Amino acid sequence: MLKLYENEKIIIAFHRHWIVVASKMTLAAALLLIPLVILIAMPSIEISSELRLVIFYLIMIYLMIVAMIAFVLWIDYYLDVWIVTDSRIIDLEQKGMFKRETSEFLLSKVQDITVEIPSFTATLLHYGNLRVQTAGEENFTAYDIPHVDEVKNIILTEAKKANGANWPKFQN
Repeated sequence: MLKLYENEKIIIAFHRHWIVVASKMTLAAALLLIPLVILIAMPSIEISSELRLVIFYLIMIYLMIVAMIAFVLWIDYYLDVWIVTDSRIIDLEQKGMFKRETSEFLLSKVQDITVEIPSFTATLLHYGNLRVQTAGEENFTAYDIPHVDEVKNIILTEAKKANGANWPKFQN
């Protein structure tokens, strides 16, 4: 469970762009075509009723496995979250069903932010990768973030407040 410091406020929380999970779910949906083809073809094939029951049983097991794959993909998408507060950045990353990794660093240690737009699709849908470099600590990378430029500006604004520095203001 995430615990905030006293008087700490969440500025923004964000997940990966929806297209990332949609592309993975497309694979799960494609896996559903296999039993559909088998079920459509079965009436035209002469097989015994016992074999037909075994085929139905195997199809049900297959469908449960596909549902489990889709569930794990959704959980990985939904529980991976990045949170920017007024004093730190928190990365909550789900790694499998039962493993979770939490990383955080203070906004006052932010030195550089790099935005990468990796593809044509990312350009069209306005998402990208955000890499934050800190003073002497591990770098933080958030992949497939929606409206990555706006998130970068929010982080820089909050880092400026945390440092009390006279950084230049953003133009609108």
